[in-house]
Amino acid sequence: MSSAAPKTVAVIGATGNQGMSVVKSLLETYPVRAFTRSPEKLQSLASEQPRLSIAHVADLTDTVAIKTELKGVWALFVNTYSDYTQPIGAEEKQGRAIVDAARDAGVEWLVYSSLPQGFPFRSFEEKANVAKYAREVAKTSGLKNIFPELGWYMTNIYWNPPVQTADGVVEFRWSCVDETTVFGLISTQTDLGPIIKAILANPSEWEDADIPIVSEAYTVPQIAEIYGKVHNVKTRAVFSEHMVDNKPFPAWPIMGKALTEVGSWPAYKGREQELNVMSKKLFPGLKTWEQWLKENTLNVVKESK
Repeated sequence: MSSAAPKTVAVIGATGNQGMSVVKSLLETYPVRAFTRSPEKLQSLASEQPRLSIAHVADLTDTVAIKTELKGVWALFVNTYSDYTQPIGAEEKQGRAIVDAARDAGVEWLVYSSLPQGFPFRSFEEKANVAKYAREVAKTSGLKNIFPELGWYMTNIYWNPPVQTADGVVEFRWSCVDETTVFGLISTQTDLGPIIKAILANPSEWEDADIPIVSEAYTVPQIAEIYGKVHNVKTRAVFSEHMVDNKPFPAWPIMGKALTEVGSWPAYKGREQELNVMSKKLFPGLKTWEQWLKENTLNVVKESK
């Protein structure tokens, strides 16, 4: 007697840092329907992976188009892009349309990449509002939800690389945060996919759960100290009250202030070392910051004399 065919999983945001990690990991087990506005980015992978099909939906507020592409899909992973050039509410509008389409298409599991409630920053608030809406929809439909919440990508360090001073010390220079600010780190490209795959292996265990996706939680001085250990150099963390040179991005003063005052996960403020408990259960092979540094080149800016 032959076993049942594997169920199809769709991924919205398939070519981003989160989505590509999820697509590649899920293809080991499931047929994957990848949603993208840039199908050419997936053509090479699709030619190698017969399990991968591409859904070209240009407008993620088009509930009808999304619903059509979701027919026959068992589970859906979603990560919407936080585009700060768009009007406030644009990302929430996208998310609500996707939730409606998933419900109407008969999707059983929605794995929505959300962010924690209570963090006073635009993308956090809009994603959290979508999660709240999805929970309301689940009360009157067959849709069931799971909410991974991504930590600080380790690759974000490229936005604000360390600086080697004239005395040879490598400085991690950060503005709008201080030595107490904790970052929950995750190697998104390598670890998110295996985590989502593990969630879908037993989704009922994680129904309606908020899951912090974190490997380790460190302050900037700790981040700098581990860099020094890996590269055998002296390091120090340096903080300034005001942002310099638009780093890491224009809205950083607002986000940095919130990170320091309420924490990335307000519910975990003061106990950030517990943030990785669920992720470690799902994927014990989480990459540490030390491992990431050993495996990736982090160019250091040399300070001019």
